[in-house]
Amino acid sequence: MKRLSYLLAASTLVLAACNTAPQSADTSMGAAATATGESPTARPSTPARPIDAAAVSAGQQVFATYCAVCHNGADDTAPQIDQLHTFQHERVTAALSEGGLMTLQSKALSPEQRAQVIAFITAPVDMGRGGTSTIMTAKEEYREGFAYPVRSARDPRDSSEVPRPPSWAAPKLGDGPFESESWEQRNLRTTIVTRGLEAPRAIEFLPNGDIFIVERAGTLRIVRNGKLDPKPIAGTPAVNANLGIATGFMDIALHPDFKNNSLVYMSYHKPRGDLGSNAIFRGKWDGKAIVEGKDIFVSDDVDTFYSKLKFDNKGKLYATIGGPALGTDASMMRAQKADDYGGKTLRLNDDGTAPTDNPFYGRKDANPEVFTMGHRISLGLTMNPSTNEMWATENAPYGGDEVNILRAGGNYGWPVSSEGRYYSGRSISPDPSQNGITRPHITYVPSIAPGGLVFYTGDKFPAWKGNLFVAAMRMGETPRTGHIERIVFNNKWEPIRNEMLLLDLHQRIRDVEQSPDGYLYAITDEGADSVLLKIEPGK
Repeated sequence: MKRLSYLLAASTLVLAACNTAPQSADTSMGAAATATGESPTARPSTPARPIDAAAVSAGQQVFATYCAVCHNGADDTAPQIDQLHTFQHERVTAALSEGGLMTLQSKALSPEQRAQVIAFITAPVDMGRGGTSTIMTAKEEYREGFAYPVRSARDPRDSSEVPRPPSWAAPKLGDGPFESESWEQRNLRTTIVTRGLEAPRAIEFLPNGDIFIVERAGTLRIVRNGKLDPKPIAGTPAVNANLGIATGFMDIALHPDFKNNSLVYMSYHKPRGDLGSNAIFRGKWDGKAIVEGKDIFVSDDVDTFYSKLKFDNKGKLYATIGGPALGTDASMMRAQKADDYGGKTLRLNDDGTAPTDNPFYGRKDANPEVFTMGHRISLGLTMNPSTNEMWATENAPYGGDEVNILRAGGNYGWPVSSEGRYYSGRSISPDPSQNGITRPHITYVPSIAPGGLVFYTGDKFPAWKGNLFVAAMRMGETPRTGHIERIVFNNKWEPIRNEMLLLDLHQRIRDVEQSPDGYLYAITDEGADSVLLKIEPGK
């Protein structure tokens, strides 16, 4: 039975590794306070400001709606509400201003809402500023007509009792170029193609070398001849990006016969009142805009997250849909139910219908589009050009990130089997080998927060042909450790060695792709400081 659930921002906590990077806390305040012997959480005295009780109350609601998803303790790179309450008015205002650390997030607010949330964060204790529990609640909330919680209850396994250090934002990249070395392709040169990207989620090359770039907030950008068009592309669907960092505009893919039919596919969260559903939109690219666009698939489940798209060599469209990644079993076990779209990979015809040879087609207890199940959050999807099998990345909480080979009807285990741990440190499954569970092809302990992935087939890097490149956002829950993972295989596609590229840039790498002329491109996920990178052989 197809069902609905409440898509609330809190569930889009997903994994801290997936969070967009700009943080409202920097390291300067904590460091300076420690150096002087003061408590880093003590707000310096400032002249008293007039207090508007109504603004504080309204600001608490704004915070609960737009901010708490990252600042309620689930994202360990974002300061929690108790720490935010120690910040001075000037600091919070600067962070939410144009060009500030939270520029992207502040664009979701009206000037009035911005003023209200600043009033709430910086209000005195007796004004009721003591945090919010409207996102992750102490008790699960159900609504009539929904078979699973519409609000996830925070489970003790979702967080650690160990105090967290202050946030540590990534350094802004210089102008470059950046010279580096790798083992088998010794000299590398990395350049910045364009800046000006805001929380990009995916890149896709057109046959002529132009580049589509998806931004989470709902805009589709294009790079022509190495220049970013300042105007977003028209004709894309309306996106609900206010439900947390794991929702919004997710991915884009070209039809295999794009040169003849100009068809473009986009995955996104379709607004549904105060909810959102994963959807796939198809339109035609006329060289300037997307025209004749319409939805070809809309999930009737909500509280589901990231999605990726990829066509196989037979013209079938694969789409991942992330499931609830935190909460009690009532939320997370949805990945184990074949009649729920959460935590699944779908296989579709190019018109959005379900192929009749899908493994669950015709079953009354399953959705016919489902191809694989038991997934948490998949941020990468590609086809191995040698085996014609789909490979996908998957994020676990802490350790246990995976690269999976997707096979029809496979159950990949989440949340009953994993080689990782919950954020509390507790093992997810002491024995991940269980009957009926497909083990991952590659496992990462510690985690690398894997994003997009691509097999290299070009001729610019001869020593890399056949290697798998995986975007990685951070290792072991530590900021500034993003990189590109290069994996070498034997003739049975068993991994035999790995190498980290671009680690010295200290950037979260969200997606990696091969251009038509054989170079590698990647996007960083650093909020309003995100860039498009090009990797080529050096001298």
